Amino acid sequence: MALALVLLLGVGLIVFPLADGLPEKTQGVDNVQDTFRDAMSEEGIKTSRDDLVTMELMLQQLQAETLPDLAAARGVSPDQLKLLLGARFPSVGKGLSEVGTIMPRFEETVGVMEQQGSNFREADEIPTAHVPNTAVTYLFLVPGILLVVVGGVGLFFSIRGRRSAIPTIALATAAAIGAVLVVGTFATDQIGKTKAAEKMFDAFRPTFTEERYQQMRADMNTLEAFATQMQGETIPFLATAAGVSTEQYTAKLSADYPAVGKGLPQTQRILARFDGLIEDIGSNVESFKHADSIPSADTPVSQVPWYLLIPGIGLIVVAGAALLAPGRREGDAPTEPTVSRETPTPV
Repeated sequence: MALALVLLLGVGLIVFPLADGLPEKTQGVDNVQDTFRDAMSEEGIKTSRDDLVTMELMLQQLQAETLPDLAAARGVSPDQLKLLLGARFPSVGKGLSEVGTIMPRFEETVGVMEQQGSNFREADEIPTAHVPNTAVTYLFLVPGILLVVVGGVGLFFSIRGRRSAIPTIALATAAAIGAVLVVGTFATDQIGKTKAAEKMFDAFRPTFTEERYQQMRADMNTLEAFATQMQGETIPFLATAAGVSTEQYTAKLSADYPAVGKGLPQTQRILARFDGLIEDIGSNVESFKHADSIPSADTPVSQVPWYLLIPGIGLIVVAGAALLAPGRREGDAPTEPTVSRETPTPV
């Protein structure tokens, strides 16, 4: 019975990852981790925050100081100046009217990255730091195959009824495999890592959708068109109106408005970086869905280690109980039942 249970546990460890589509799902995890590993590093997150702050401060000063001063110099209100600029430079006008709603969405994304950076890096070490997540499938398959072989061979020799050490060896091997499953799960902290992955999936789930990607794509298009027209047309136009060169006008802007002066030269680089991040999100929507469905869409990933721990504990208990169970010692001969014979009384 113990060997039959060992065989069945082995079959279960083989069937589960294949029936659950674990190879495809773990490949989705690797796709997401490989794509965002640099962006979710401590340095990458700091760069994203610094770039976002630079953009936010530039846009705030542009709206709160630069445009009002330009409007006052021309004897119009800031709103009138925005209308005038919007009529001549549509992308600039659109950008000025929408940055108030666009930037909070970028702030939200970077905020989630900051909150989940440590969880991402911890989840990136499943099963270990130097082994891809696709190896998780083999954490089930390899022990499963071994248990099927061990249980099958041991069961065969056990059923034959001849005295053999092979069933005992098979049970001892099954108990050892169970111990490896238990010790390995705890030693590599799979419980802690999968809990970190679960928190990360929960936080990023709203981000990795087609609708959110399309929104971010539209926001980025607006900002890129705004920055391109601002630097390529609007500033040269304002410089000409002021009777100076574009370089002189830009230098004066930088001196009078430091946040604008710092942000303008970096705008193209910053937007290109965020553009790449957005495209990475868009290209990994499906991969994230696969990763987020481990072991199933309705079951948290933090339960996966128990799919190894429970069989491991079961193997130790079942095989250990069978090995320690009392039985007839080898070499003992069965005893004949004692038959009481009475001497018949003569008549």
